[in-house]
Amino acid sequence: MALTISESQKMERKLPEAGATVGMLYSLVDLGTQKTNWDNEEKWSPKVRLTFELPDQTDEFEVVENGKTTKVSKPMVVSIEQTRSLGEKASLRKLLEQWRGQTFTSAELKAFSLKNLLGKPAMLTLIHKTSQQGRQYCAIAGASKLPKGMKAPANTTNAQMYYEIEQGEGGQFSEMPEWLQDKIRASKEFATATGKSTATKVELDADGNAMPF
Repeated sequence: MALTISESQKMERKLPEAGATVGMLYSLVDLGTQKTNWDNEEKWSPKVRLTFELPDQTDEFEVVENGKTTKVSKPMVVSIEQTRSLGEKASLRKLLEQWRGQTFTSAELKAFSLKNLLGKPAMLTLIHKTSQQGRQYCAIAGASKLPKGMKAPANTTNAQMYYEIEQGEGGQFSEMPEWLQDKIRASKEFATATGKSTATKVELDADGNAMPF
């Protein structure tokens, strides 16, 4: 039997430590155009979810192999959802420029592929926050280049994921956890394709982003 692991098998959810830590971007998921309700105002915005693994912060997971349950240590992960825009005031643009340590050129602003960032390291600033429902979570407050001389792993531990909303339920859609699939299905693009609303109730964090728990 193949080695299997899933988020649902995690023994106890704990938060990554707050502060500066190395992150490796391993997942880029286009969430499509999402409806959010923030301060009693509804709006639709194209969203993208970036997920980093933290090689210096690990957690234990239970895995089942040949009927035997064992524990394995894997990097903890942290995500951030941003509006998919490189406009002058866009938070995604600010985050990426901090991470790259340089501003975008006019040519890059016309066509910049986020896929180029997969597998790249960043020095993340993490903070602990509380969701609208009172749950604590870990958020990415900023990103920058690694300090000179600091090395990061050559590869990510987790398999890299890249998904574009135009792929529908193709591409790596089936490899995503169910809650993330449901969020993508709630996008305007899926609703347009099916001819009906697929919106679902999703818990939001203090920044208006969907929480996976």
